[in-house]
Amino acid sequence: MKPLLAIAGILLFVSCNKQVNPDEPHEKNHFYEQAYEFLEKNEPDSAFVYFEKARLLYLENKDSLGVASSLVNMAINQTDLGDYYGSQETSIQALNYLDTNDSSEFNVLSSIYGNLSNVAEYLKEPEKSNEYIELAIKYSLDSTSRNVFINNLATNYMHIKNYKKAIDIFQEIIPKTDSNSTDYARFITNYSRAKFLLDSSYNPIPEMLKALQIRADRDDLWGLNSSYSNIANYYLDRNQDSALYYTQKQIEIANKIKNSDARLASMKRYLLLTMDEFDKSSFEKYQEIVDSVELARMTAKNQFALVRYEVEKNKAHNLKLQNEIDKKQYRINLQLAIFCMVLIIIGLTSYYIWILYKRRKVTLELAAENRIKENQLKTSRKVHDVVANGIYRVMAELENKDKIDREELLDRLEIMYDKSRDISYEVEDEAEQEVAFHLVVSDLLKSFSNEYRTVLIAGNDQAVWDMCSSNLKINIEEILQELMVNMQKHSRADEVIIRFDYDGSNLLIFYKDNGIGMPEDKKFGNGLSNTENRINNLKGKITFEKQFENGLGINIEIPINK
Repeated sequence: MKPLLAIAGILLFVSCNKQVNPDEPHEKNHFYEQAYEFLEKNEPDSAFVYFEKARLLYLENKDSLGVASSLVNMAINQTDLGDYYGSQETSIQALNYLDTNDSSEFNVLSSIYGNLSNVAEYLKEPEKSNEYIELAIKYSLDSTSRNVFINNLATNYMHIKNYKKAIDIFQEIIPKTDSNSTDYARFITNYSRAKFLLDSSYNPIPEMLKALQIRADRDDLWGLNSSYSNIANYYLDRNQDSALYYTQKQIEIANKIKNSDARLASMKRYLLLTMDEFDKSSFEKYQEIVDSVELARMTAKNQFALVRYEVEKNKAHNLKLQNEIDKKQYRINLQLAIFCMVLIIIGLTSYYIWILYKRRKVTLELAAENRIKENQLKTSRKVHDVVANGIYRVMAELENKDKIDREELLDRLEIMYDKSRDISYEVEDEAEQEVAFHLVVSDLLKSFSNEYRTVLIAGNDQAVWDMCSSNLKINIEEILQELMVNMQKHSRADEVIIRFDYDGSNLLIFYKDNGIGMPEDKKFGNGLSNTENRINNLKGKITFEKQFENGLGINIEIPINK
């Protein structure tokens, strides 16, 4: 009787570990939906074919999650039909399309590992089965699925006869489960079996009948198959009439769900129970079922392998690798586009600044030329009015008068000389005034620039200098000259920065070079001393930022009286 009980145990494991299918992938796929319709009609062969078609469509659309979902459903189908090695291969193939760090794919991962756990149990590999079911629990996001996998873990402990551990697990998940659900029926069935296996005096029938009623109310055919099998096995040595009754019920259900293992197990039990009435027709029927089971398993293995081979013969693309290549190429293209945009923006900005600079330079040059021409015209008029007219008058008197008063003539010539000299001084003064001071400053500072030294100037705007008096400009010119001379003599700098600013009441001058700096004990020479005195006379102040070997910084602040 032990072989019979072992077969019944395997059948129970099939029924109590029927996996819920993973969530449908994001994109709609009519083949995927049709496959589920075939599953509901209990047509696993057709369901397998349409899951394969759905997989190919998802592969074409580069939907890796859809591919994995189709494959795991195919693998579960193979498990139900006894193609364990094929199911294992399909499950591992599905894993290749998933990312274990992406939580949106965890439900599919948990279903794959749950199926691999079932396959390992069928193949008598309990350690692998436990390893896979632990992974299924790890990746299960909702409590309902997690409890189903925990139930499977408990049944694994039952198979290795660790009934106490299994009971502890069931006692943890049963209170958390809806008492009217098929999961609850599954859990209390396994729980009652574990308690019976631990203590043979325990009566599991009340709990098993409760589970049977729940499954009947829910029209759970796979669950009913499990209940009938468990109750029949319990009565096998206790009440043969009851055992025969529930065995016949199981045979009816096994034929409905078209499960070869269930049909084989129930029929063997039936023959055992009717051994006294054994006849040739019963034996022939038994043998016929055994042959059909073996034939179905071989057909399933060959059929599924043939379907995969025919449809994938010329389409063996690795979707995951292709997705990675596409993503990498996208990142490269994006980086290149950003780099080009930055270059274009920099180029356009530089060009715009250069255009503005050229326009401003041309405008200043034209204004200076116009002022020069205006002064020249003004001077020529004065020369004409004062000198030319005076000379013409003297010439007229010399021509028209017989007697010329020499002293008077000399006086008149002296007056014209003074007037012409005054015009000359006036032109010189105007010429000096007409040279914009920002150009004077620029020429002064840039005269110290050469191929080994760069002089950078900032804030040298005429608007600032227009607020300064002539005396202040003269002093500033001297101050700047003394600073630059001191730099050239002592600093060994190859870069000098001079910046001008106005804070509303003071002219601010900042000087910085990258020369050898100024030691702490260094005393000022005549140049810097004169500079400091000149600034003090202007009621300003000067601050030296001694940075030793990192150059020298000088801040100058001079009040401006508008």
